[in-house]
Amino acid sequence: MIKETIFSKKNLVLLSIIAAIAVVLSILSYQYYVSASNQVIQLAAEDIRSNARIQVHDLSTSLANKLDSVTNNLRILSSSPTVQSNEYDRSIILINSAKNSTSQLVDFYMWLDRTGKILWISNINQTTYQKYSGTDLSYRPYFILPRDTLKPFYSSTINSNDNVPRLYISYPIIGKMSTISKNNSNSGNYQITRGTVDTFKGVMVAGIKIDTLGNLLHNELSSPEFQSNLGLLDNKGIILYISNQAKIFSEISNLLNRSFESNNTGSNDIVINDKINTLAYEPVVIGGKHFMTLYVAALHNFASNVGEIIDQQRNYSIYVIVLIGGVAIGIASLVLLWNKRLKTVVNSKTAELGETNNSLVKSNKLLAEANEQLKVHDKMQKEFINVAAHELRTPIQPILGLTQILSNEIKDGEQYRILDVIIRNARRLRDLTENILDVTKIESHSLQLKKERFRLNEKIINVINEVTNQAEVRSNDAVQILFEPKGDLFIEGDKVRLYQVISNLLNNAIKFTKEGSIIISAEKDGDGQNVVVSVKDTGIGIDPEMLPKLFTKFTTRSDKGTGLGLFISKNIIESHGGKIWAENNLDGNRGATFYFSIPISNQNDTPQPDN
Repeated sequence: MIKETIFSKKNLVLLSIIAAIAVVLSILSYQYYVSASNQVIQLAAEDIRSNARIQVHDLSTSLANKLDSVTNNLRILSSSPTVQSNEYDRSIILINSAKNSTSQLVDFYMWLDRTGKILWISNINQTTYQKYSGTDLSYRPYFILPRDTLKPFYSSTINSNDNVPRLYISYPIIGKMSTISKNNSNSGNYQITRGTVDTFKGVMVAGIKIDTLGNLLHNELSSPEFQSNLGLLDNKGIILYISNQAKIFSEISNLLNRSFESNNTGSNDIVINDKINTLAYEPVVIGGKHFMTLYVAALHNFASNVGEIIDQQRNYSIYVIVLIGGVAIGIASLVLLWNKRLKTVVNSKTAELGETNNSLVKSNKLLAEANEQLKVHDKMQKEFINVAAHELRTPIQPILGLTQILSNEIKDGEQYRILDVIIRNARRLRDLTENILDVTKIESHSLQLKKERFRLNEKIINVINEVTNQAEVRSNDAVQILFEPKGDLFIEGDKVRLYQVISNLLNNAIKFTKEGSIIISAEKDGDGQNVVVSVKDTGIGIDPEMLPKLFTKFTTRSDKGTGLGLFISKNIIESHGGKIWAENNLDGNRGATFYFSIPISNQNDTPQPDN
């Protein structure tokens, strides 16, 4: 009777329904668990990928900055007057100082003469110097390529004479040699053209040990506990440094070729020894060129551990589902227990992810602090430049004045030509000093104008007279400067600053015009509210690549310019409420035209006499 009661049709139906519901609920819960666990794995894996990308980017940026510092040192050494004039004792002091400033990375700086022989190696004892002094390195690529191209050279791994593998960065020492040529004109007279050509004087070389480079990168890992494999390859895929070559390189070589082909930055998951790793790679770019590729391979330890837990739980859940059909209550209990365990696992992994996010927040704070330090260094640098410019300005004026007095007394001969060279270079140094001070005032928003009403045509004529009195302009009969005033034009402005703008534009036109004419004009615009001044030349014109950044700092292709004149002129004109622009001539003639506009002053004001 009891048996019948227990296994009655109604109970069987009820148990079947309960069992079916339990099985369905168990299956649904199992699917939910698998989905949630997969999301946890994906979050953990994405966190590792993100860390790897951040890490490789920080290392690549840091390495590029350090190599840029080395290149800048080589450039400064190569162009220094002491090296250019072969002042040996003072030059080795500069070279040793450059080595000390980058001693964390550079093994040595080396000075080679124009034949490839060693003149000096930084920070070595006398015995070592005697051993290598005069050694012929003219067969080395770090000498040959700078000599032939007059451009910097970045090498792959080269075994040095001491059998130590190193990277080499070399910079050509380029001097200037004056040239004079005669051209027969149509009238039968000769025109003399003066110029300069580049001459090769030797090479400055920096040697970097491969092991030093690798150790430096390992020391800069943002998370030392983060398990990773680190490596460097040159832009042709040749290994420079690799921390775990036997285990990893054969797996990643094809993947890294993508970065060599298209200069890519990226990351991919790869399997090494049955374990998932994220490979993040980024090119190290020096001087706008792909020098090498840096990669970091990060092992998915955390994600792998979660995957093992999920696999174990999956097997257990299958066993539970089989038992659910006979024991509905047991299945329900097991489902509840299973859900509880799932919640614990999810909470645990979520907490770990929270800790990882906190670590990233701390890293961001450190980056912010580093950024503030860079701002402080930038401020100190500007203050130093300002002080240095003021100190330079003091001795320049007496040098220039006394030299001009001597030049006026001598007036001819070799001594007169020597004094003329001194005067030109003293003027250049004076102009550079004034430009630096003006840039400092502009960037600190302290540039002040002393406005007054004056005749613009008188100021333009004064500029033309001063410029044409310069020796280098007087000697160039192939260029004519033309200006035809068109009535009195009165403007309200700073006479000294506007004189500076007109002088900058006229000197630029002279600098880039070998023959022809320079035409200056000043007239009112269409509505009569502004005066437009233009300087039109027949020179080489403006390079299209230079036009978008023409009035920014240090934009120049002249070996005699600093790229500050147009930047200062733009700020002066805009401070007057005007604008400045430039364009290549479109009327079939060569050359370019620079314009600026200034509002016309109140006609009732009394003009001030020009000085």
